[in-house]
Amino acid sequence: MTFKHFTAIALISLGITTTAMAKQKLYVLSSEGQDITVIDVATNKIIGSVEVGDRPHGIAAPRSQDVLYIATEHDNGLTVVDPRTDTVTKKYSVGRRPNEIAVTSDGRFIYFPILKDGVYQVFDTLEEKIIAEFPTDGLPHNAVISPDDKFAYLSPMDRGTTPALVMMAAGYPSSENEKIYVADVSTHEVIATIDTGGTPRPIVISRDGKYLYVNRDGLQGFVVLDLQERKMISSIEYDLTDRERAIPSRSHGLFAAPNGRHLWVSDVNNGLVFLFDLTQTPPKQIARIETGVPVYWMTGTPDGKTVYTSSAGGDRITAIDTATLELTATIEMRKGSAPKRMLVLDVPEGDSDS
Repeated sequence: MTFKHFTAIALISLGITTTAMAKQKLYVLSSEGQDITVIDVATNKIIGSVEVGDRPHGIAAPRSQDVLYIATEHDNGLTVVDPRTDTVTKKYSVGRRPNEIAVTSDGRFIYFPILKDGVYQVFDTLEEKIIAEFPTDGLPHNAVISPDDKFAYLSPMDRGTTPALVMMAAGYPSSENEKIYVADVSTHEVIATIDTGGTPRPIVISRDGKYLYVNRDGLQGFVVLDLQERKMISSIEYDLTDRERAIPSRSHGLFAAPNGRHLWVSDVNNGLVFLFDLTQTPPKQIARIETGVPVYWMTGTPDGKTVYTSSAGGDRITAIDTATLELTATIEMRKGSAPKRMLVLDVPEGDSDS
């Protein structure tokens, strides 16, 4: 009997299961590179990197946290990473320019926004192939799946101020979009849309699955969608100074705290992070934090103790203590890597095989 197996038996005899043993890692996509950076959450130190493909744009993991899926935009790929060894195990081809992805909690289905084709694709990880595809308006960009795995919420952006003829000449969809699409995960078909009053960008779902929080072009803040009524119920603007309002900026990035009571959101060019109280209707701004660099994306630890922000322009990751609201770490990334999307995993310890 090895020491590792003896330790596991001892822990089980004490009522502690080995599945509870995990190491937290932060995975950061290099939007201008071909790799993901691996950061140890306990120390906020870089511990490695994984080559995944050209311009990684999407990242997702199932509830088990034992596999990581990466969408690579410029080579139209899906890369599968084992987070216990931080090695690539498989690669697949998908549609043109996949963006931010979402996976069901059991890891069976991955929803892909395929930006250049103007469609969403559904990849079956068991059959290892695309099993469904449906078009949307705009440019497919983001997706989330409800906690009960019943619905996928799809957020296409659009061409904005770029002329339609320019988009068509470059081979891109040219239509506009001001709605969230709702897909039934059991059939992989769109069953409804929800108006957002403007072009939606990043989205995050509440922990109870009742609300969707949506960053929107032209709004320094976010809108709230009631997912049971399938309608927009609030439009929230940040409390900014006159100087901050005068700076052209946008909101891009949200993190719903595991406690279900707080929402963290960003102001890109002002380098600000805002904390909202979700127990109030509409949500109320209760804190703001200055990071000193543009804030492009946000994520947090599963226990909610730390929120991370990424600065693509500053090649930097910033850690925020959610209890004290203090900046606790600045992690300098490779120059020119333009870190954007991120995800924290509770990686199960132990070997990859049984």
